[in-house]
Amino acid sequence: MASSGWTGYETRFSDEKSVRDYVRLYDKGSHDDYIWSLERPVLVEALRRERERRGRLRLLDFACGAGRILQAVEEVVDELTGLDISVQMARHAAAASPKSTIRTGDVLTDDLLSGPYEAVTVFRFFLNAPEELRLPVLVKIREHMEPGSLLVLNNHGHCPSLRSLVVRAPKPRQQRPNELRHRDVAALLHMSGFRIEDRYGFSMFPSVLHRCLPDRALRAADGAAGSPIIRRFTRRLMIEQLYFARAVG
Repeated sequence: MASSGWTGYETRFSDEKSVRDYVRLYDKGSHDDYIWSLERPVLVEALRRERERRGRLRLLDFACGAGRILQAVEEVVDELTGLDISVQMARHAAAASPKSTIRTGDVLTDDLLSGPYEAVTVFRFFLNAPEELRLPVLVKIREHMEPGSLLVLNNHGHCPSLRSLVVRAPKPRQQRPNELRHRDVAALLHMSGFRIEDRYGFSMFPSVLHRCLPDRALRAADGAAGSPIIRRFTRRLMIEQLYFARAVG
């Protein structure tokens, strides 16, 4: 989205190698693959129920990247559209999910969203996008959703969490990774015309601890913390946050 001030993503993933390197982050056994293995069934089941309720489901995956989300949900969605600003990422998405319609461009300046969509997914975008683009993008998405439609987005750097202490706090402010608090996400959703319906948390421990401590023990602790009874108390400490919100009139 260079014309809107998003200067980085479209150049970072402008060649095939950079996209392949990104895709490899989700290789089987990796930490990102582990987090995705927790998120994926929750997302797929929510979309399956939404389709069952409506009878038909058209989904937009905004900032679709290499097509990970599209590929995962294509069995429970009738029409799939993926949108990304990176041409190279879009090519990978088209290969990963042949059933999807893939579009490339700047959602704020180009006419790319047809809609209306009954469901929209937005993964790994809001934490990475410049702050001044977050609200305009959500407003644009909301314009192409009818009241009651489902929005699913994630925040992969929630604060406060152990990630804040282990990765963020020891570094100078200018070197700290981006983070978003729940209140920031909630405010964005409210201002753009959405009401939070549910919120899930995944992974208590940052990847650096998984590299230093017994992985099996940490994953077992994650499983216990994410159980239905306990998650209401632990979700606010989880690094990965998954939001389900409804478009309001």
